Amino acid sequence: MAITRQDIEHVAKLARLDPNGETFAKLAEDMQGIVAMVDQLQQLDLGDITDVINTERKNALREDVPTGSYDREELLKNAPSQECGGVSVPRVVE
Repeated sequence: MAITRQDIEHVAKLARLDPNGETFAKLAEDMQGIVAMVDQLQQLDLGDITDVINTERKNALREDVPTGSYDREELLKNAPSQECGGVSVPRVVE
């Protein structure tokens, strides 16, 4: 699969990037390399691979046993800012 300029522009827009000429060429090269690796994976013969799920196991989940919890004040002592008993972070959505 060939990577088109529109593909790169679309991914750059999603990632909020504004690549210039040199960066755009590097991004195109990197994306083409990723697609080439995925194409190589598609060519693997997986016909002899057996399922690795153990169907004999009845319950793979552990018991839900309550354990001790951490002290909230101790956990939040290194937070840059706190609000309502939690970490306050800057808004990133417009």
